[in-house]
Amino acid sequence: MKRRVSVILIIWIICCVLFSPALAYQSTTLRAGMRGEEVKKLQQALIDQGYLSGTADGIFGTHTENAVRKFQKKHNLKADGLAGLKTQEMLYGSSSSGSAAQTVVSSSASSGASAASSSAGSSSSLRVGDRGDRVRSLQESLIQLKYLSGSADGKYGNQTKKAVISFQKKNGLTADGIAGVKTLAAIASALSGKGSAAAPAAAAVSSPGGSAPSSSEIKLLHWFNDVKPSLKSKQTILIYDPSTGLSWNLRVHSRGRHLDAEPLTLQDTQTMLSAFGGKNTWNQKGVYVRLPSGTWTIGATHDMPHLTGAIKDNGFDGHLCVHFLRNMDECEQNDPNYGVSNQRTIRELWKKLTGEIIDF
Repeated sequence: MKRRVSVILIIWIICCVLFSPALAYQSTTLRAGMRGEEVKKLQQALIDQGYLSGTADGIFGTHTENAVRKFQKKHNLKADGLAGLKTQEMLYGSSSSGSAAQTVVSSSASSGASAASSSAGSSSSLRVGDRGDRVRSLQESLIQLKYLSGSADGKYGNQTKKAVISFQKKNGLTADGIAGVKTLAAIASALSGKGSAAAPAAAAVSSPGGSAPSSSEIKLLHWFNDVKPSLKSKQTILIYDPSTGLSWNLRVHSRGRHLDAEPLTLQDTQTMLSAFGGKNTWNQKGVYVRLPSGTWTIGATHDMPHLTGAIKDNGFDGHLCVHFLRNMDECEQNDPNYGVSNQRTIRELWKKLTGEIIDF
């Protein structure tokens, strides 16, 4: 009887392990012939990152398989066209899409140093134990503001915590040593010379951007006709965010149906991050853009690093996109998802600024 009970117990344990929803979820590989929401999420991430054109229809066909292969080759993965855990983890980690792979990574990394390192790139708050480029950017800012001495090593230790507390006390913030959205925004404000956040010795810190343009200065310029022909690689443009009053510099990386660019310095990265609520996101903002010629126009941009960049010490692993005005018919044909979304944002900003409706 005891032996029979033991056998039944063992069988039950094996079944629990084999058919656990969490483990089954982790082992999901998307491949040609499959359909559903997970395929649709995969396609949308590939579209957002420029590996797939068209719309996300939830059908894993030849075009999706080829797009997966392109992504895998670009990221030194086995180019078999199968979207397994490693492929999904890397793809969704870049696109911040709510995918199966991202869920697995989040749950499996909930303990240990790897969780701290992972959260440093995506969480709104930075705290003791976090590591990575966001921590390094924070430290660089605190060093410039004279709250922290030494070098920026990307490790959020006690000295960084003490520096954050000192900054928070100086600026009437909750002195908990956690660099949340309010603290990061205040630091960015101090660096741009807009607040009282800087320590007395930091008065000489230069601003990463500039003041807001007047509405009469802002011109409605077309990407293909006006903006793209005027830009050259490695030129600098200035982004001004009217929703936060923050501005930052971007360097031209490449030009296609939109502009690929990257923050010029660590300070620009930190300011941009604060403008987007302390997190990397594909959600675009309508912004004013000062071109190298000095002319202001309107555009839309996000702050999600993806693919490659050329600046090594700006705390931004990849590049971002800046969209400018295009004909909606053309955009619907060539960029029917994210491109159209940016065009709507641009049109909303222009209407808010001038009251005029862009009807092409």
